[in-house]
Amino acid sequence: MAYKTITLLLLVSVVLTGCWSKNELTERAFVMGVALDLREDGKIEMLTQVYRPSSAEIGKSTSTVVGASVNIKTVDDTVMEAIRDIPIHLGRMAQWSHMRVIIVGEELAKNMDMMQVLDLFYRDHEPRSSVSLMIAKGKAAKIFEKNPLIEQTTSQQILRTEESAYHNAAKTLDTRLLDLARSMKSAHPDTTIAYVYEDTKTTHMFSAAGLALIQDGKMKDTLPASKVEGYLMLVDKYKTGVVEIRCPGKKNVGETAELLALDSRMKHRMQGDNVAASVSIQGEISINELRCTKIGSKEEEEAFVGKVEAEVKRQAQQTLQILQKQKIDAIGLGNLIYRKKPKEWERLKADWNNTFAAIPFEVKVKLKLITGGTISSKTLSKQAGEGS
Repeated sequence: MAYKTITLLLLVSVVLTGCWSKNELTERAFVMGVALDLREDGKIEMLTQVYRPSSAEIGKSTSTVVGASVNIKTVDDTVMEAIRDIPIHLGRMAQWSHMRVIIVGEELAKNMDMMQVLDLFYRDHEPRSSVSLMIAKGKAAKIFEKNPLIEQTTSQQILRTEESAYHNAAKTLDTRLLDLARSMKSAHPDTTIAYVYEDTKTTHMFSAAGLALIQDGKMKDTLPASKVEGYLMLVDKYKTGVVEIRCPGKKNVGETAELLALDSRMKHRMQGDNVAASVSIQGEISINELRCTKIGSKEEEEAFVGKVEAEVKRQAQQTLQILQKQKIDAIGLGNLIYRKKPKEWERLKADWNNTFAAIPFEVKVKLKLITGGTISSKTLSKQAGEGS
């Protein structure tokens, strides 16, 4: 019995020896980011940013060396054919498993269905569905032609800029390829994608701020960075940010409070085909700057918190007004109705864009002050404190 076991193990070890699908590193080019643009002739122009592992000079006729990366441009009718042309310039096959970001140019996003454009990246086994997705103002390729400020490659710089703008400033939303796919498969597919644009005043700067509004798979408009905070509050994706309160009677003088945590809940009411909705926002705040307010009592604290609540409510309402004017249900109210009352949704979905535009929304905000930053929570300015 022991002899048979040893013989079987030896046979198995012989069969399993070797690599059936080996790929040498020198045969692969690791893609960091992709830019997709629409040309005037209707073809797709693709810029692929590849990590450059050494400082060896690369042929400059078909590529542009940027720091630790090289940009390859290819053009074809489809994304797959454009990818197949990369080796004829680079001499290596593109490896997509480490891709950081996909940026789609504005013209392409407005004229072609986003999921049709990105279908290959969603279906292929190499790209990760967690890759970050953005839409660029103007040409997407221009973003990758900027030099990175602190990261090794522009792709990594763009990714970190977008993530930080979302998590630390609430100026955009970190959107992924999988997020878009899920939205496109939902009952009402209106959604948003992070927006990025170059700073024309400098050589190296670009900004990730604002959101592209997507309807029927195409970009319809943009939500400016100043209104993104209100959007994140409505969809319960707010991480942290700052609320500014103007001092009455004082030009360009304001106070700030940091929103430490927010929890949003959206509800709807239906009476026949009439729909009404409400959004309840609860959270915690801390005081950042006091320049015209003195908080020395419970009443003064409640008054300050009330001003912050009013500002949060104003931001949420202004964002709602923009979305309703554009008739874009990017906050997912239609999907909420579908999940709760699918039969009613069947009656509403045909004309939902117009219905959404006329829905009365009630916004309720309740905040709690956690810390004033100091023991007394008073303004450091003696003059401001006496004048309040």
